[in-house]
Amino acid sequence: MFFVGGAMSLILEAAKATIPAEYYGLPLQKVASFAFVTTVKTRRLGMSMTLSDERVFEYKVHLPVSHMGEIEKLSLEDLLSWTDSLQGIERSFAIAAINSALPLDGRKYFAGNALDLAAQLGVGKRVAMVGHFPHTDKIKEVAAAFHIIEKRPQEGDLNAGEAVKIIPQADVVAMTGVTCLNDTIEGLLALKKPGAKVIVVGPSVPMSSALFDFGVDVIGGAWVEDENEVFAKVSQGGAPRHLNGMRSVLYPRDPEILSGFAEVSPPR
Repeated sequence: MFFVGGAMSLILEAAKATIPAEYYGLPLQKVASFAFVTTVKTRRLGMSMTLSDERVFEYKVHLPVSHMGEIEKLSLEDLLSWTDSLQGIERSFAIAAINSALPLDGRKYFAGNALDLAAQLGVGKRVAMVGHFPHTDKIKEVAAAFHIIEKRPQEGDLNAGEAVKIIPQADVVAMTGVTCLNDTIEGLLALKKPGAKVIVVGPSVPMSSALFDFGVDVIGGAWVEDENEVFAKVSQGGAPRHLNGMRSVLYPRDPEILSGFAEVSPPR
């Protein structure tokens, strides 16, 4: 039952509840789903990874998207309800919509890369990574043990089912924000041992304090700073690692964990 999507996500419901009702009337713009990234713009350009691989989400990924060609005529509230959809791209639209409308003011954010933070926290520790990320050599060099858990395992990775063995032993857990998309994040968080630090990484993860209530310590997300450049690149096959018009941002439960990192303000 663990690491399987399809149920209502309490984390996403909590994140959606922080979006003011007056935002529901905002027009939907740049509603688009591309090879790697899905976008929705309300208050800002929100992004999500495009959930179209049945190895990651084993439900109705090949069914047509509801209201295809007319999604921008829906309300923001309508789109937010798609977090429970069994159609993966509909879920991607819902996450992008959440990220387009979440209030960002009044919190402490810091400039920095989540994988660099994982390396810093992982010195001499056991580190588990959910999702195969590039550029993890620094973590491997400093960690006492390092494991990658992946639904689409590459050479050296562990199959997703190994999470039940690996995560309870880990001192630091870094997991992809796609776990928010496919409803696996709550099951994974339930496996962590007391005192372990959890970082959730990527454009799909909502920058919402709701995640802290479920055991996340740091959200490693990104802000779009050059909307036109980002949209042009994702519309032509760009993945998040190709996007120069974004800023990597860390949002911690406890700012002390990011002592020495530069504080930054959200875009207006």
